[in-house]
Amino acid sequence: MDKVGWARITGQMDQIKRKVNDPKEEKALMDACEGFEAVYMEKVMAAMRKTLPGNGLFEDSNSMDIYQSMHDRHLADQLAQSQSGLGLKQFLFDELKKSL
Repeated sequence: MDKVGWARITGQMDQIKRKVNDPKEEKALMDACEGFEAVYMEKVMAAMRKTLPGNGLFEDSNSMDIYQSMHDRHLADQLAQSQSGLGLKQFLFDELKKSL
């Protein structure tokens, strides 16, 4: 391999190392993983809610469905931000960080 080719490869390796160790990149990746976990948990809660026979206190209505979906979204966001979530966020972060 000639010197130009070697310099190009080592330059690319240095660029990748800087990217992996960049705190901004890690923060963005963690935020993306957290968002994925929140969406996943929201979908799980919606599927679980469909298995219930009905709402005992209030009549089913469009506004109640909107409120429940907003509540599920907020709950999923809070669970994803906490340390007691599913652990999917940390697993994805660890696996995807290897590919940066």
